[in-house]
Amino acid sequence: MGKFRKKHSLFFKQTIAYIITFGLALGIMTASVYYFCSNYYFNQKKAELTEQAHSIVLQYAKAVSSGVIDITGLKNKIEIIEDYTGSSIFFMNSNGAVSVVSSSINEEWIGQSITDETISGVLDGNIVTVQGRLSGMFSENMMTVGYPIKSNGSIYGGIFVCSPVPEIQETIRGVFEILFLSGIVGMILAVIMIYILSRRITKPLLEMNKAAQIIADGNYDRRIAVKASDEIGQLSESFNYMAECLDKRDQDRRLFVASIAHDLRSPLTSIQGFLNAMKDGIIAEDEYNYYLDIILEETERLSVLATNIVDMGNTQENVLKLNITEFDINGLIRDVLDVFEHRFREKNLNCHLILAEGKTYVKADREEIHRVLHNLVDNAVKFSDVDGLIEIETMMPKNEHKIFVCVSDDGKGVPANDKRHIFEAFFKSDTSRGLDKTGSGLGLSVVKEIINAHGEIVTCMDSDLGGAEFKFSLKLAED
Repeated sequence: MGKFRKKHSLFFKQTIAYIITFGLALGIMTASVYYFCSNYYFNQKKAELTEQAHSIVLQYAKAVSSGVIDITGLKNKIEIIEDYTGSSIFFMNSNGAVSVVSSSINEEWIGQSITDETISGVLDGNIVTVQGRLSGMFSENMMTVGYPIKSNGSIYGGIFVCSPVPEIQETIRGVFEILFLSGIVGMILAVIMIYILSRRITKPLLEMNKAAQIIADGNYDRRIAVKASDEIGQLSESFNYMAECLDKRDQDRRLFVASIAHDLRSPLTSIQGFLNAMKDGIIAEDEYNYYLDIILEETERLSVLATNIVDMGNTQENVLKLNITEFDINGLIRDVLDVFEHRFREKNLNCHLILAEGKTYVKADREEIHRVLHNLVDNAVKFSDVDGLIEIETMMPKNEHKIFVCVSDDGKGVPANDKRHIFEAFFKSDTSRGLDKTGSGLGLSVVKEIINAHGEIVTCMDSDLGGAEFKFSLKLAED
């Protein structure tokens, strides 16, 4: 199993892939350099031999064409050139027979003809290049350049300059050996660098894997060190962010369980206590209606809590399906306020409406926005003092195809440090704990999720009335 894992590990695959890629690149580069060097060196040698032949022709063309030529002197000259350049040289007359040879060529060839058809092309006035032994004149392959001797439009023979091909190949082979040895050294260094680089890349991944297993076991405090600013570093930061989110989710879950247990226990305890008291005869029958009203109120608390839990679950799981319609937001506000009429009377609250004029139709889910307004007004009623003031305003700024809804109160407000947490599930500001005896801490979280689902935002700020102001926006309906 260990061998299987090693062979299938990212480090192993990455290292092998790098080595194969580098090896192929090195092989292709070496072959290409060898090919181009060979062509370059052969072409250079060809140009060199052509230049040598041309220089000899320039010196002796006039003498050869006049028929007045010192064969002995010519032989001495070409032998000097042979000693200096290492090239073998011979003359061929207009009949195709060898007339003068340098010392490296057997003199038995003087007077003989070369049957190679390419060589005979010189007598047609062409400069020719050929590789071979020239009908057995040489014991090894030679690169031969033939240059015609021309004068007054006539061909009087040709000069042939020859260089051993093995010497050329030996030079190229030396270049190849240098390239090959350099490649081997480069390959060794590359393998070392690849190993180090692969280890640097895979090490944080292995750490992430280990940390992921620890987090999977429920330890959400585990973090990994961010040691780079590259993609691996970004992945490490994302991993840590994920761990923080999981930790936050776990804390929210624990808080959820604790809050739900508390919010369920309180009304259930009251209901159970009153029912037992009624059953045992502790509460007189003429007081039943009073305590039944309390029990009914507690069951309504449980119903609201259950609704908020379902709404919160739907919004967090992204299963909130909006039924978008067009409706009058001002009319919906009035409908919501009708529901709170008795609660306004209980606290002797005044409600000041400042509604935008004109067509105030919006495109949204009417039922969900009704829930948003209900939660915000309910929140304002809870935290307003007796004889307090609640203000609801709608605004349609110019050049914005939106309407803004503000719900303000003159209560205690929200402390600055609590504003960024006010829309979190189960969060309760310190100033609200003594005032909100029935809330679950889910209402504002549901508001935020519903407004966000509409592609809009909701904010909390200080109200001009002295309390809190909640503002959200909605898209206006098309005209």
